[in-house]
Amino acid sequence: MMVKAVINNDVFSVFHQKFAYIGVLLLLSIGYFVGFQFKISLGKHLAINAPYNLGYIIGLLSLLLIFIATILVFLVLFKEKDANFGFIVFTTPVRKKAFAFSRFFSFYALTVLAFLTISIGFTIGLQIKLAHTENSGFYLWHFVYPFIVFGCLNALLVCSLLFWVAQKFQNKLLVALCGLTLYILYMIIMLFSNAPFMAQALPQSLLAQKISAFTDPFGLSAYFMESKDLTIAQRSTMVVPFTHYFAINRLLYLTFSFIGIYFSCRTFSFVPKSTRKNKVSRKMRRAVLSHIHSSFTPINPIFSIKSTWQSIGSFFKIDILYLFKSTALIVVSVLLLFYLGIELYSDIDMGIRFPENYASSGLLAQTINGIFYPVGALVLVYFVNDTYWCSEASGFSIIQDTTYYSNQKLIGHFGSLTLLVTFLTVLLLAEAILFQFIYNYPVFDWNAYWGVIVYNTFPLLLLLGFLLFINNLATTKTLALVISILFFFFFATPISNYILHNSLFRFLSGYLGTYSDFIGYGPYLPVFGLRLIFGFSMLSVLFITHFLIQHTGKKWIGLLLLSLMLCIGLVSSKSYLNGYNLQDKETLLSEMANYEKLYRKFETIPQPTIKNVITEIDLFPEKKSYTIKGQYLIKNLHAVPLDSLLISIPKDFEIQSMIFQTKNRTLRLKNSDNLLILEQPIQPNDSTQLSFTLHYQWLPVNGHQPFNAIIDNGSFMRISQYFPFFGYDADREIKDEDTRKKYGLGKVTDINPLEAERTYIDTFIDLKMQISVDDSQIAIGTGMLHKKWHENGRSYVQYEAENIPFRFALSSAGYNVKKAIYKGVSIEVYYNPLHDQNVDELIKNAMLTLAYCNKNFGLYPFDSIVFAEISSFSQGFNGTAYPGVVFMTENMAFHAHVKAGDNQDVINELAGHEVAHFWWGNNQIAPDYREGYAMLTESLAMYTEMMIYKQMHGNDKMIERLAVQKQIYEAQKGFHAPTPLIKATKKHTDIAYNKGAIVFVELSQLIGENTLNLALKNFLNNFKYPNSKPISTDLLEEILKISDVKYHQQINDLFWKP
Repeated sequence: MMVKAVINNDVFSVFHQKFAYIGVLLLLSIGYFVGFQFKISLGKHLAINAPYNLGYIIGLLSLLLIFIATILVFLVLFKEKDANFGFIVFTTPVRKKAFAFSRFFSFYALTVLAFLTISIGFTIGLQIKLAHTENSGFYLWHFVYPFIVFGCLNALLVCSLLFWVAQKFQNKLLVALCGLTLYILYMIIMLFSNAPFMAQALPQSLLAQKISAFTDPFGLSAYFMESKDLTIAQRSTMVVPFTHYFAINRLLYLTFSFIGIYFSCRTFSFVPKSTRKNKVSRKMRRAVLSHIHSSFTPINPIFSIKSTWQSIGSFFKIDILYLFKSTALIVVSVLLLFYLGIELYSDIDMGIRFPENYASSGLLAQTINGIFYPVGALVLVYFVNDTYWCSEASGFSIIQDTTYYSNQKLIGHFGSLTLLVTFLTVLLLAEAILFQFIYNYPVFDWNAYWGVIVYNTFPLLLLLGFLLFINNLATTKTLALVISILFFFFFATPISNYILHNSLFRFLSGYLGTYSDFIGYGPYLPVFGLRLIFGFSMLSVLFITHFLIQHTGKKWIGLLLLSLMLCIGLVSSKSYLNGYNLQDKETLLSEMANYEKLYRKFETIPQPTIKNVITEIDLFPEKKSYTIKGQYLIKNLHAVPLDSLLISIPKDFEIQSMIFQTKNRTLRLKNSDNLLILEQPIQPNDSTQLSFTLHYQWLPVNGHQPFNAIIDNGSFMRISQYFPFFGYDADREIKDEDTRKKYGLGKVTDINPLEAERTYIDTFIDLKMQISVDDSQIAIGTGMLHKKWHENGRSYVQYEAENIPFRFALSSAGYNVKKAIYKGVSIEVYYNPLHDQNVDELIKNAMLTLAYCNKNFGLYPFDSIVFAEISSFSQGFNGTAYPGVVFMTENMAFHAHVKAGDNQDVINELAGHEVAHFWWGNNQIAPDYREGYAMLTESLAMYTEMMIYKQMHGNDKMIERLAVQKQIYEAQKGFHAPTPLIKATKKHTDIAYNKGAIVFVELSQLIGENTLNLALKNFLNNFKYPNSKPISTDLLEEILKISDVKYHQQINDLFWKP
């Protein structure tokens, strides 16, 4: 009966409060929002409601149990202490252990109920989202299973730990810190778990994954480890089995939970800990105080500006003593340092795939930017609440609030908590600097560390102001804490993107962008500052308005300040929004759907072919803009006349002029998509011209495109992607099947099957590219450098290339240059002056690759090889090869600490791979765009890379690197339908790259490296330009021709077996 009474009392005491029902609706809404709004899937071929995916999402959602349980601790476990009711309970015949167990059960039940509410909301949102789709089926077990293994078990672990801390120390702050520790521990473990959302590019060793599988308290690492060998069909139809790693992990932490419950019940006491410890000292103090005699001395009060500041200083001093003498701050500092230290180590180490990074200021600052703001904001939520209400908790507020200057305590709180944020900032910066010394890289970039202050400290101070305002308005400490936590989640986390569509109002967010040694944070720093100014002005408006409402008398000063803040907000917002393009998802989808409906018929309508490109490109990096002047020679290479043409350019380009010239007519085009119906069709083999002038400029408020990054220094543009395009562009189609049905679209355009009929159109071009840029920079184009000159403070270069695919790019930066000659081929490296560490190694590896490829596949087709370093603002690749030039990002080849690595020669890998593309890829051959084309480019480049690695480091070391490729492939193959290498496309990166390397190395071991190389050489001679475009079976036929018949079945299996 007593157990039931305690549980009923706890449950009813929670639901007796009005905000409990608001909380239930909120939890339901959060679950619904995640289910309906988010499209979280671990693979393109894996449905959102696949059981594997549901387990992953519910497992992630179980992290919310930390915050749910922490709030319930304050509502349930401390209610006797808060009401001084513990002594009364102590005098009753209630048995301690039974009461403790009942209290824990009610605490756990409420936590599970809260998570069940989120899960129900998630299920409802997901089912509504999937209604009327092919994946609309509902299987209750697929939701119940992860709810049990993640929701119920993780709730038991969290509750047992928080319950033990609450009973052992009876300190709310330590309970909150315990929850924070759990979160940090989880994030650290996930770094080494090979989790699909964290470690795809940086695979961890199997040992690290196994350790994570055992130690992850929330079980996700074990979930990934247990499911790594599942096929896409198994992930789509069955839950992850409760066996091996997953079962051991869950049972291990279930045991820990029961142990925690046992010790918690033994530690439980009705009497507050502080009361038990201080009984004797209180008696002694009372005895001493009884002998003190003092006469009463009246003091005349003084009210002045000086006394006002003295009162603020008094509040400030009290807070400082309270904060900096507390154990909580020590624990928070240690946790932050530990968490950041692990993250810094992880970002420097880079796993088993890539070599160690240099511990540069930019790298470490980016790491701090990634963790400081969210963790710091969460810490601030509690410290603000605890500091603001500490006088209330001690009972001193009764006296304090009667004083004249009691209203100055907010300023004192702001000052002391500002010092707290500053202290944490200095602490993390000091750790980063220490790491630079430890890793022997004492090259300090103070601009990088200044960005940490701008992107983290200032937003935290802004959040601090809003949290103080919330606490000032709230009537109770618990209510203030709950509202503060909700405010944090909705406005200081990525959730704000779904609530505040205009980025101006997302001033309570940090920065997760790029830092480059070329330009630092680039133009994003000042724009971020404008948004911060707007945020501080709005905070000031809030406080001033509240002050004017609460106080009577002369208000002209307040009104003047209010007007000033409104003006500052108006000016800063106008500056920030100048040129802002609000991205509306529905509008974008509608435009994509309309494009497909209007122009998809052009998939089958022949279009003219571009044969000659002459272009002048003027770069203006300081303005983040460039201008393209170009002229096409266009030819009809089809057997029929062409009377319907579709010419398109990207929407974000300004068309200054675009003229289509036929034999007897000139057409001026003004739109991004232009449909031309010619009165006189272009006859077979006839030619015509298209001339155009385009202008592009981007603004930091809208963000930049990674492949079109014109920046102050270190620019890179895949410029051919933004030239006028003939025909239908399938890349502009909506890919999501459910969205396509919503807009009445048919099946998405798919790549041609391997078995499709061949057609041959000569798409190679001649290119003449002139580039100009400010004299302080060097521009690098595609092809061979024909000439260069200076004129009117600008530097000009002209590049030319014959018979190349329509694919060209350029870069521009303040480069240093190093050159070498290898057998008549000039090798030139253009690099950031700060990144000279690996230049000699890059030249050495380029020579080695040239030697191997010249010997085995045929002579290099150009007079020079240019390697150009580009900034990390260009993303999505480590290196990319164009005719005669290889562009490489700064954060991999040029600034990797190769000598500190463990057999991770990324210079050899990148140089070998990218130089190999001059043979295998869009240079000498251009594979027909159909299934299998990726095998003829990336797989062959991977094979060449492996053979050069073997030549440099030996066969055993090469096998070790191949094992890494196999590990990456094994981790990814279960997320898509089984596909043979011979049908690999760009969608199958793990097959084209990782499996491709495995298959071709195995093939070289089977038939011999020399035999395979001979087959590759024959294949290249038979299909390089101007011969017909090859397909993957052409290569297989060449291999079978020269290999022993006894190996044919094995060879076919290597290429055809998924």
